[in-house]
Amino acid sequence: MRPTINVLSDELIGRILAEAKRILAEVGMEISGARLRQRLLDHGLKTAADVNRVLFPAEVVERAISTAPKSFTLYDRDGRPHAEIGGYNVHYVPGSSGLKIMDHRTGETRLANSTDFVEYARLCDGLQHIAYLATAFSTNKDIESQVSDAWRLYMTLVNSKKPVVSGAFGEHGVPRMVEMMQLFRRDRAELIEKPLSIFTVTATGNFRFGEDSCQNLLDCVEAGIPVEIVPVTLMGLIAPVRWLARWCSTAWMC
Repeated sequence: MRPTINVLSDELIGRILAEAKRILAEVGMEISGARLRQRLLDHGLKTAADVNRVLFPAEVVERAISTAPKSFTLYDRDGRPHAEIGGYNVHYVPGSSGLKIMDHRTGETRLANSTDFVEYARLCDGLQHIAYLATAFSTNKDIESQVSDAWRLYMTLVNSKKPVVSGAFGEHGVPRMVEMMQLFRRDRAELIEKPLSIFTVTATGNFRFGEDSCQNLLDCVEAGIPVEIVPVTLMGLIAPVRWLARWCSTAWMC
């Protein structure tokens, strides 16, 4: 028997989910990427008065949830099963995309560099209870910003065999990162069969996906990369200040 923690009652969870489905059906999501928006329209979805805002009826949402896999397995660099995502499995991984680090040698808080990232990847590779890595912070002055997303993934892949949570910083980032991961698989089909990474795609505001996020999502789907959708809410700016209201806002966007 496995203990669980229930923060919300079943009744409140039901209310939150019902409200989320109502908002998706009546307000919809602003889909700025023309290719993704057209693909949704081609599958029968409708737009609101604002033609960029796509409506998602409750039955479409429920069908998508019912047809999504309940779990999947991440494989390591050598193609061996490493971590099952789903069910009651809990995995501990580092955070993502920190802007600064505290230098453990000097106690100084400063911008991170590539040496810091390599040390981080090697350390986490040897920690038994870190299930997989994340591209945990951004290198700064020592790498061109236009390729920094691929550079972080490269440093992870050459310094650890563990899977990784990653993601592209711009519209054209995913394809080159896919090619990089495919170097550790026989072909694209094996990369899809044995995924090495989860990519993060973020909303760019309340009920809005910008062009970069839309293109990244399409590229990940076509490459067979598992995707996590992360609502990036800023308390007091695009999300309510009160904690519970902010939590509910996050739940709706998920």
